[in-house]
Amino acid sequence: MGRVVDWFKRKVRDPLLAELKQGATPEDFAAATTVSLAIAVNPFIGTTTILCLLAGKIFRLNHVVMQTINYFSYPLQLVLIVPFIRLGEKVTGAEPFPIHLDDLIAQFRESIPGFFAKFGIAGWHALIGYLIVVPIGAWIFNFFLKKIFRKILKPKSQTL
Repeated sequence: MGRVVDWFKRKVRDPLLAELKQGATPEDFAAATTVSLAIAVNPFIGTTTILCLLAGKIFRLNHVVMQTINYFSYPLQLVLIVPFIRLGEKVTGAEPFPIHLDDLIAQFRESIPGFFAKFGIAGWHALIGYLIVVPIGAWIFNFFLKKIFRKILKPKSQTL
């Protein structure tokens, strides 16, 4: 367990703390964390890195923070795909689509266009579920993150 903790400190904690020491404000840090998490849980695997890069560039957010959050959110992305699909199905009134991992993999290997033809509607349902949950969740998450980061990163009193 010690090796995992050491790795986490070296690869996650230390780079994030270094970014904070370079002058990132609590608001900047909260924005980068929130935006990257919102992107990282989108239901389309393989899109998050480029989307985080684009969002970071457009909104001038901290790329180190964003990619760190993105990388560690991958398991959460996988866990949320089916709930997003099911929420999208409920909203649209669609019948639940049977989702079997073996079928997904086999169809993807057989034919990419066939995969999208067969599972494309599930992707639309996932996108609908994502668009319902994530904006509200991100706003709430950002609100609390700003408070937390302000407490963690209290400005040092300046002496004259």
